[in-house]
Amino acid sequence: MTYNQLLFSELRLVCISDNTAELSDAALVKAMTVNAELVALGYTLSPKDIIRLSKSLGVDSFVQRVKSYIGEVKAKPMYPNFPSQVMAMDEAVFRFHQLLHYLSTYGIEDITGEKVSRGWLPEMQDTEKTASDNALLSAKVISLVDVKDEYILPYRRILSVTERMDDKQRLIVRECVKHLSARQLSSVNITFKQNLLDVFDTLFTSELAADEKLCALHALCQHTGDVFKCTDYVLTRAGFHFRTSQKRIIVKLLESYTIEDFTSNLILSNKKAERTELMLRYVDFNEYSRRKEFAKAVASLRNGELHSWESRAKYLVENKNQQALDYYAQRPGMMLRSLTYLIRHDYKAEDILARLAPHSASLKTQTLISLMSFFLRPEGDWEDEKYYEAQCVLDVLTPLMSDRLRANETVLRGKKVYIDMPGYDLEQSCVKTNDKSAEGGYIRSGLAYKIPEEVRRLRFFVYWNDEQRVDVDLHARAHGLNGEQIFVGWNGDFKSGALVFSGDITHSDAAEYIDIDLEAAKDTVDTVTANIHLYSGYSTFKEIDTCFVGAMAVSKTGEDIKLYDPKNCFFTHNLTGKYRKINYGYVDVQNRVIVFDGAVNSDKGYYGEAVRNNAFSLNKYLDILFESQGAQACSSADEADIVLVMGKPSKENEVSLIDNNFFMEQLDKS
Repeated sequence: MTYNQLLFSELRLVCISDNTAELSDAALVKAMTVNAELVALGYTLSPKDIIRLSKSLGVDSFVQRVKSYIGEVKAKPMYPNFPSQVMAMDEAVFRFHQLLHYLSTYGIEDITGEKVSRGWLPEMQDTEKTASDNALLSAKVISLVDVKDEYILPYRRILSVTERMDDKQRLIVRECVKHLSARQLSSVNITFKQNLLDVFDTLFTSELAADEKLCALHALCQHTGDVFKCTDYVLTRAGFHFRTSQKRIIVKLLESYTIEDFTSNLILSNKKAERTELMLRYVDFNEYSRRKEFAKAVASLRNGELHSWESRAKYLVENKNQQALDYYAQRPGMMLRSLTYLIRHDYKAEDILARLAPHSASLKTQTLISLMSFFLRPEGDWEDEKYYEAQCVLDVLTPLMSDRLRANETVLRGKKVYIDMPGYDLEQSCVKTNDKSAEGGYIRSGLAYKIPEEVRRLRFFVYWNDEQRVDVDLHARAHGLNGEQIFVGWNGDFKSGALVFSGDITHSDAAEYIDIDLEAAKDTVDTVTANIHLYSGYSTFKEIDTCFVGAMAVSKTGEDIKLYDPKNCFFTHNLTGKYRKINYGYVDVQNRVIVFDGAVNSDKGYYGEAVRNNAFSLNKYLDILFESQGAQACSSADEADIVLVMGKPSKENEVSLIDNNFFMEQLDKS
């Protein structure tokens, strides 16, 4: 994917140049016409951005640019008039076609040893697809960004959030680092340390002057613990070999912090201490060190004279020492992550809370949400012993969550707020943080889209292409209301009740579809999970030139109706991860919602299953957020100070939940 495609898919941003023509009625009409064309693709601009576009010299090519960012299904399925052709087909015919197709690819390759680029497909009627379905989903708002900010704005937006980047955000950041100065890079406080690694590596291996590089790296790393983590990363990527100049920079960087900071980070745990000692050997710390107290601290580490904080904490807990909680409270984040460990050793929830409460403002909201989501389960999910433990943990987490959100200064504080999210079911949604899908997307995994009443079918699709033969498979697993399971895919049924499959294709430049008839499903099916599996050709999706997948709403299925319509896609993704099977989407038929899951499936079987827990729902989270911020929920937009929307705002008083990272932490607004 190109950088501009990534900006569009991950941030819903499109770059334009603002040094443009004067505003005129004719230019404004042209921009409005362009926006109408965008709506036909499922996107729209805010009124403010329509005016910006009208003054841009790139207005004429704008729609074509956006089209190039939107994925496309460029091949036909095995049965071009899907789903009617498959629904009317006898199983013997369908299976015979599949057999011939497999023989023409895998069979020929096994017999002759020659590579086959394209397999046999049945000759089927292919009606010209000229008609489009009705618009079933609201257009998604996209925002314009001036080209002068095309690197610093995404860099700041992604890295100012205290949670792990997904894979595509990482690609954006790497590209940004190449185009930003050391001063710009170090101007953003990277609060989630895992995100620091790529920025550090790019700077460390750059051609910047040594003094400038050292200054920038010091600004990026808040303490020597960051330096050790980043050194481990870059050392591993360099094959455990640094040049002399690189060794000198690492040693100088470590010695640019206080000796107290350096010593405390040498031995956070015994395991980390072993790794730290190894790194210090590889950078020849003793040879390049210029500060005696630092060299002495390293000597103490090597002589086993330093004791880790972690070993001391465990010693106190295992020996039922009353000082254990006070000792843990020195590192509140570690104490938060050790809740079950402490509770299992008979420390009371109220005593743990008493130690953590004074530090609530410094805790990570993402960690609190992850823990709440794990321990708050539907009734009956926990066994008796585990249930008691979970309740103790929740007794600590619930007040901490309120206190943490109260510490945030957000635009919601003391305001009247109307939630305008008609396309989402907030009770069926959950907020995924560090467990969100690595495949990214502007709307993160875990959020439940409402399926509009006029939608008759839910369609999953996959299109892939590569210069060599690649076989990608689309599967669906349905859970029936009476407990039975239905499998639809290449080694399951090709049609079963409410589900129908377009046929398995084993070569590149191909498409597969699975349709769910929602009307037929409502009396028999509870849930349906769709997954995508890379069967052969490569080891991971990352190696395929194109693997475009998505989920689409359908109301018309006539033979002249286009099978793929971007305006009706709930979500789409270009799969680029280092894995070969993904649980893509989850349809709750009874509640009429669809959820992008995106969890990597390591099962050996072909039919994965999404595990969804929305007991700690987005609705519950917003209730806590509003109460903590003193915000008053309104029943209409007219009486509200702020209108809270899920995606990009289109009006002046609208605020995006996504762009503000669910107000989990205050974003860097500089």
